[in-house]
Amino acid sequence: MKYVHEDGIMQEKRSVAIDGMVPVCWPVSYGSLGSRHFLSKGMILDVTPSGFHVAGTMPVEVGMRLHLWGGPPAKPGPFNIRATVVWVKGHEFGLDFHSLAEDDQQWLTGFLAEAHNQLLRQAA
Repeated sequence: MKYVHEDGIMQEKRSVAIDGMVPVCWPVSYGSLGSRHFLSKGMILDVTPSGFHVAGTMPVEVGMRLHLWGGPPAKPGPFNIRATVVWVKGHEFGLDFHSLAEDDQQWLTGFLAEAHNQLLRQAA
């Protein structure tokens, strides 16, 4: 069973310590940076220091470069990220960041550290 904690962290039985991902539920918009132009919406499902796991409404392909904006409700402003699709399964896909503003990187690093600490305390 999953539920969303007030700061957007998904709570579930999966071990964060093992897979390094933090499950979340953050709205995001994304568009193609390539020749096939589109604009779509989705949900960020997992976060790592180097990328996202996203469920989207527009199909993407491995190697596509995307522009993403939106993100966590607890963050003062939206993310503005450029990333490359590294895997696809249906309407879910994995992204590897290639452009992340310094303030976004700092916020994400702090968020991940706090989320890992919180989830590890719950497991203890």
